[in-house]
Amino acid sequence: MCLSVSVKLMQLYVIVKTQGRWANGSSEAILRKLCDLIDLKEVLVYTSGKPHFLNDKLFVSVSHSENLMVIAFDSSEIGIDIEKNRDIKKEVIDRVTLDEKDPLLDWCQREATIKLCNDPEYLFKKAPSETTFKTEQVYDGFTCVIASKKPVSKVSLYHLKESSL
Repeated sequence: MCLSVSVKLMQLYVIVKTQGRWANGSSEAILRKLCDLIDLKEVLVYTSGKPHFLNDKLFVSVSHSENLMVIAFDSSEIGIDIEKNRDIKKEVIDRVTLDEKDPLLDWCQREATIKLCNDPEYLFKKAPSETTFKTEQVYDGFTCVIASKKPVSKVSLYHLKESSL
């Protein structure tokens, strides 16, 4: 499987860890292994903890929660967040001023915007007006949101076990 640098459809990889949870900091090694697996030869670098390619025609975003990691590739800038479905504490809803009707979705949109814009202040403020969101059903019991500066239409979705990398 080879990922073309001129990605027409967003490619979203869901990697399942069969034992335990993903540790913080584990995404860089997994992303590099995935790039090898799909024969992606672009030079991957990390700036302020955010992965990106030296080629400015391909973009990547990574998120993990519990035993799932999602890695998205697209031809435009993107941010992604995944969270295990759960209740958000009232104190967090109030402190961050999350939507009370669906605070988890609001949280995921904010986290995805933080990654899209590389700015942690978006946890406390509205996304830029040109930001679009797509909720993608990637795995039962999880909420996954993609943020982009252009509408995301279709997504090619792939599921892998960690052991396949």
